Amino acid sequence: MSRGVTSDHVLFDECIDAFRRENENSHPLDSGESYSFLLTSFELTNEWDLGVCKVFRTVRVTLPGAYSAFISKVKNPSWVGTHNSHLFGIALSAIVSSVTLKVCKSTRDEHLCRRSDLSESDMQQLAILHPILTAGTGGRNTFLSQARQAKMQLEIASIISKLMSLEYKKYRILMQSLRLIHLSVSTKRDDFGLAYFLAISAIESVAQKAISRNTVKKKHPDEKLWKEKSINDPCFKGVLEAYLESRGKNEYLKERFVRFLLKYSPADKWLEYVEHPMQDLEEYFQEMNPSRYIDHFTGKSCLEKYPEDLTVLEIDSVLSDAYVHRSCFVHRGEQPPHTNPNPLVNRFFQEVREYDGYNTKVAILPNYELLLGLAKNSILNWVGETK
Repeated sequence: MSRGVTSDHVLFDECIDAFRRENENSHPLDSGESYSFLLTSFELTNEWDLGVCKVFRTVRVTLPGAYSAFISKVKNPSWVGTHNSHLFGIALSAIVSSVTLKVCKSTRDEHLCRRSDLSESDMQQLAILHPILTAGTGGRNTFLSQARQAKMQLEIASIISKLMSLEYKKYRILMQSLRLIHLSVSTKRDDFGLAYFLAISAIESVAQKAISRNTVKKKHPDEKLWKEKSINDPCFKGVLEAYLESRGKNEYLKERFVRFLLKYSPADKWLEYVEHPMQDLEEYFQEMNPSRYIDHFTGKSCLEKYPEDLTVLEIDSVLSDAYVHRSCFVHRGEQPPHTNPNPLVNRFFQEVREYDGYNTKVAILPNYELLLGLAKNSILNWVGETK
């Protein structure tokens, strides 16, 4: 049951309940036709049938400067009803964003959700909720090929079908982790460190359920000798007990995070899971002019590192360091050491060099897009295995 008035504030638990009711026999308080809205960062040129709902093609609203808004109306399923029907749209936007890894938002109130036809003023109200920079430095590519749009539709419909068929507790777990990816994508331009933290948190939220503490906990090789020595040494016994107590409180979160990724999104799959930053643009140009060869947009550059260029230990180190950077942001507010939040050449990693006199230290960092790809696919792979 959602609040009577949501007051322009989102409680995502209400959205989870609105998207799929726990009790199949329950009915909405106010039955009737309702709509919600998706405000995307791309133009949808065809309708999407997602099984439970229909998403209409995009209406583009031009805003001042180089900004535009891309609005798609959604025909909600019958179980949503008219009371707080926007909650369904918020949940749907989280799914769309976490699957496409593109920014997607919805409205925080139901003000326009009962209208089948929207006026120009209505569209302007929606447009100011999510303006997209479409030109100039930092402008987004808002055009997607027909093939890309069709692929996105199939993938979203498949995930929704899975969400509807999962045991309800697992459905909630999946929705919560997808929401973290959604929030990460939505906040990247405002704060890279926060987006980085949220992407890793999405992985960690499931890793704690998929990888038990006992499978990664470490026991010191000399522990048996220490126990023998503590028998006749009360002082040493106290030190050992303090050590064992401290170790017992260690949840080994970093180790579980790394183990989860290596199990559910191994490095030999990263080429499949992580697209090149220029992939959308290359596909769109190729569709517009099939005779033009433009594969160089997404090819591997001569100095670029791919997963196969790293050893197993280096992969493990890259993932472990990513978790450390996440912890530095949470506990000290330190941004990750990345120097480019939006690399257009390097697909997987970026290198950061630190100079100390005559010494140079090189760090290999996972791109934000790599973390997103691993988050999405590892979580979905875990759900597919545990259904």
